[in-house]
Amino acid sequence: MKKKNYIIIITILAVAILVTGIILIILLNNNKKTSTSNDFVSMGRYEDDIIDEDDYVFTSYEDYKDKFNSNKLTSEDFKNNNYVLITIPYDSCADSNIKPVDYTIDGDDIDVLVEYEESCGVCAPEYMYFLLKVDKKLTSVDVDIDYKATNDPDCDPNVSYKPLIYLYPKEKTNVTVKLGYPDRLTTTYPKYNSVWKVVANPDGNLTDEQGRTYYGLYWEGLNYIETDFSDGFVVKKEDTIKFLEEKLSILGLNERETNEFIVYWLPILEENEYNLIRFESIDVINNQMPLDINPVPDTIIRVLMEYKPLDKKIDIKEQVLTSPERYGFTVVEWGGSLIN
Repeated sequence: MKKKNYIIIITILAVAILVTGIILIILLNNNKKTSTSNDFVSMGRYEDDIIDEDDYVFTSYEDYKDKFNSNKLTSEDFKNNNYVLITIPYDSCADSNIKPVDYTIDGDDIDVLVEYEESCGVCAPEYMYFLLKVDKKLTSVDVDIDYKATNDPDCDPNVSYKPLIYLYPKEKTNVTVKLGYPDRLTTTYPKYNSVWKVVANPDGNLTDEQGRTYYGLYWEGLNYIETDFSDGFVVKKEDTIKFLEEKLSILGLNERETNEFIVYWLPILEENEYNLIRFESIDVINNQMPLDINPVPDTIIRVLMEYKPLDKKIDIKEQVLTSPERYGFTVVEWGGSLIN
């Protein structure tokens, strides 16, 4: 008799635990929502970040119209819903078919999956905006975006990627820039037609003849340098940031230029356990792609990083770097190239 009682008690406890678990799962998922791209409204592409605020939520039609001046949404859309701003910075030369394809909402946390196609070019960043329809009660959010490339571009190792030219005159100046071997060019931005003509400001901002603004002149071209890896640096993946910050500072780049260099090259270099890196001399760079700049700069800094992926550490003579002095009208260029 006692044995039967024990069995009954254990059975009741097991059922109670199961029911409690089911109730908890239901309660937890009440605040969790997963859906697809149908809830996203595309607002188009912009050269500048029009809303300098993270995790922005539109709670009224008036606020939406003030920021976008668009008719894609109406006042009716805001009666039962708010809209979370999804800001996607992208490279207008390298990234295409950019779209959010899925998302998850868990309380105030929103995870968005963005797919895109990538290529090997690179230009100044632009912005693509989407609005995500959410419940009216959701007014404060924390958005996390995951990016997934839908292809694997095969970049040419004989190309110098992202040589970007910065111009810093002492005062607002009309500047012309000519590249010595235009036949070697594969991509340029703004479009290079025998010469770049811009108005350059001391802060580095450039304006072309059409009134469009840039922070640098970008070109990409075939690389005919015969790289000599008799010296250089072997850099472990985990040490890449520290290495680049230190060496680029020695080579004369300021914090903004260093930041933009690292933002582009870090994910590429971190694909490898080790990288053999060296920085080409300015004489070799000038021979590879001469620059003709008018008025003539007081200081020209040209940095070209060449690298080879490595599976393991090797011994190599450390390259000696020299620091240039930045003074007067200063021109800075940086780029990089994969060496097989």
